[in-house]
Amino acid sequence: MITEKVKASLFREVYREQFTADHFQDYNIIARERSTTGLAQRENNDCVVKAFMCALDCNYEMAHKFIGDKMKRENRKGTYTYMFAKNVINTTKNGKRITFIGAHPSKSHMQTMVAGTKNKKVLANPKYKKLTGFTLKSFIENNPVGRFVLVVEGHAVAVVNGVLHGNSNEKHQGLYRSVWYGFEMK
Repeated sequence: MITEKVKASLFREVYREQFTADHFQDYNIIARERSTTGLAQRENNDCVVKAFMCALDCNYEMAHKFIGDKMKRENRKGTYTYMFAKNVINTTKNGKRITFIGAHPSKSHMQTMVAGTKNKKVLANPKYKKLTGFTLKSFIENNPVGRFVLVVEGHAVAVVNGVLHGNSNEKHQGLYRSVWYGFEMK
C-alpha cells in the first residue's frame, strides 16, 4: 500500500524530471554561446546580466553594458538591483520595453525602493485568498507566456515563455524560492 508521503515524493520526482527536461535552460551556457568577445567567461557575480540577456534576447556584451550603465554594475562584482532598478524601469532595450511588475506582498519597502512611489505594485499569487507572493515555480505556472526578470534573495533569473533560465542547481533547489520583485520585457 502506497502512503500519502510516498505519493507526494513520487509526484515531486516526476514533476522534477518534467521541469528539468522541458522548462529549464542553464543561462551560463547561453551566456558563453552568446558572448561575442569571451567576456562571459571572464565575469562572475553576473546573474543580473545573464537574466537580462535572456529576457531581452540579446548578446552577453549588450546586456553587460546595459546593466553596467543603468545599474552601476562593476566588472566581476554583483549588482544591487534594488538600488538601481528604477534606472531600467520604462526604458527600452533591444526593442523591448522594461516595466516593473511588482514586489512580494511582504516586501513593501522594496516596492518603494525599486520602483518609487508612483509604480507601487504587489506581485501576488491569485491562487490564495490571503495576500501571498509567488515562488519561482508558481510564477512560471501562472505566467506561461512573456519575458521576465525575477529577483529572489541575492539572485536574479529570467523566465521566458514558461522556461526558467538560471544556474544549473535552480532546476531542483531554486524552484521554491520566493520572488521578491520582477520586471517584464514587452
